[in-house]
Amino acid sequence: MSKMSWRIAPVSELSQLLVSAHLEKSSAVGSATIYHFQHEGQEKMAVALADGQALMIELQSLDTKRRRKIDGLHVPRTSYGEED
Repeated sequence: MSKMSWRIAPVSELSQLLVSAHLEKSSAVGSATIYHFQHEGQEKMAVALADGQALMIELQSLDTKRRRKIDGLHVPRTSYGEED
């Protein structure tokens, strides 16, 4: 199972990343540009914003130790938005 992570970075960092990436698709939406690309074997997305920032999005593989085991007798309860 994978978990999505995101962070804000300068658009210059995105530009440097795209130089060594394989661009799958890009699209302008208003004043932003969305990029879908492969970098170092990972699928990633980024949104270049008009203010000089970029939203960087990627999937993080969860360590198997963190996976929950659910049996028929005990089902862990969690609240919405609670971290594992």
